[in-house]
Amino acid sequence: MTQVLVLIDPGTSTVTTADLASPQLPVTDLAAHRGDGIFETVLVRVNPDTREATVVSRERHFARFHSSASALDLPEPDRKLWRQAVDRLIAEAIAANPETTEFAVRYTLSRGGDAPRGWAFTVPIEDAIVTARAEGVSAVSVDRGYDAYVGRRAPWLLLGAKTLSYAVNQAALRYAKAQGADEALFISRDGVVLEGPTANIVIRRGDHLLTPDPAAGLLAGTTQRLLFDHAGRLELKADYADLSVDDVLSADGAWLVSSVRTAVTLRALDGKSLSRDEALTREFQRIIAAG
Repeated sequence: MTQVLVLIDPGTSTVTTADLASPQLPVTDLAAHRGDGIFETVLVRVNPDTREATVVSRERHFARFHSSASALDLPEPDRKLWRQAVDRLIAEAIAANPETTEFAVRYTLSRGGDAPRGWAFTVPIEDAIVTARAEGVSAVSVDRGYDAYVGRRAPWLLLGAKTLSYAVNQAALRYAKAQGADEALFISRDGVVLEGPTANIVIRRGDHLLTPDPAAGLLAGTTQRLLFDHAGRLELKADYADLSVDDVLSADGAWLVSSVRTAVTLRALDGKSLSRDEALTREFQRIIAAG
């Protein structure tokens, strides 16, 4: 896939197409050496007949982008400007890749140096993601290093904001792969299941879908909320709950859900096999594809 980049200037409300292969970011930008910024990644589906694009959970993502900006005391993102940037990027990506039917867009707001700056670029869907959707993934549980609900007394930890500071998340994924697993699952020091490094966890227990409360110290998931909004159509109830590792192991099904992977079956945790509900996996993926 030919990737496309646009630069977004919040100060002048302008969007400019740029070369993704050329240097664009000054080393003085606070995103580069402090991770001081926010981002979102959205899935884009392209109708093969009409070539019209659908941005999955577009408004949920922007609402979280807005919330993250507030948490970091960044300027309030201009909805019209960021929508213009994403729409322009999608149009240019489709023109450059006439056969594509699916890709992702990642948009970012940095505190910058002298002034905030933004950018957005396209991300191809890797083969590993397609495989995970079809076959599921395994995970190992890892200690997150703090108790659940610590964010209530330490808001500066930014646990509910989608910041650029992903070094810990990437380290957890490398650790998981070194243990022979595909994914990590963060557990609080007091035994509460939180989230994966780049995904929320959802389990089914009977006719209930359950997911950890974002207030426990995790990112509120746009894909998880999309599924919960449609739970009634699946004759399921949806709730937030404190879950243990045993709750996950004994579930009637478990999934890691995120914008690009959509919903993938969690087939094993800490070397123990989980029950699988592939019919519900397909329903989840269909709901997410519809946006």
